[in-house]
This record gives sequence, structure tokens and C-alpha cells, in this order.
Amino acid sequence: MTRKHEAVRKFNRAVYNRIVRLFAGKFVYALVRHTGRKSGREYSTPVVAEAKNDFIFIPLPYGADTDWYLNIQAAGKCSVKIKSKIYSAGCPVVVDADSALPAFSNFHQKAFKRFKIEEYLRLKVN
Repeated sequence: MTRKHEAVRKFNRAVYNRIVRLFAGKFVYALVRHTGRKSGREYSTPVVAEAKNDFIFIPLPYGADTDWYLNIQAAGKCSVKIKSKIYSAGCPVVVDADSALPAFSNFHQKAFKRFKIEEYLRLKVN
């Protein structure tokens, strides 16, 4: 990850996510609820997510080394609130863009391609 991406990631974690969390899960952003793998504490992280065909797809713009992803991977499960509907999900797998992009709108597909997002989290809806 480049220094620029690391700076954006830190800003998002410290500032942006706290603001977005206020309305995430209702529209635009989804809200992932997960348990800390070290602390056991409950966390919620705003993300872009789409549910399609018993799966939930979430882009990983910073790759698969974020705390929220590692927490889900360790627990093997999480819950995801998308458009006010709460999904229980598990079986986390990182997939490529070809597998995930069809779940997203054309707008999102173009944005993800523009930002060269290559990894996506696929969760199985329980």
C-alpha cells in the first residue's frame, strides 16, 4: 500500500467513518458489525456492499489487511445492514473483480474499475 493510501485509510478510520456510521445501513453505505479478534469488542464499519443471490459483496479498496476484514476472517461471520435490512453472513472469501462486479450497479462498477479495486469480500448469507 502506498503512503497516500495509508494516509487516506487513517483519515477514513479516524474521521470519515465516524460521520458515515450515523447513516450507514440505511442508504448509500452498508454497515458491517464484527467482533474484534483480540479485544472481543463489538465494532461497526461503514462499507459499500451489495447483496445478490445469497451472497454479499464488499469491495476491499485497501486490500485484505484491514482490521474489520481480519476480524470477520477470524470469526468466520458478521452481520451486514444494507438498506435497513440486516443479514447474518459467514464463509468470508476474497474474490476477484470478475466474480464480484456483476453484483454492483453500473455506477459502482465504473468507480471500482477507475480506482483499480481488485479484491472483494464475498460473504454467504445465512
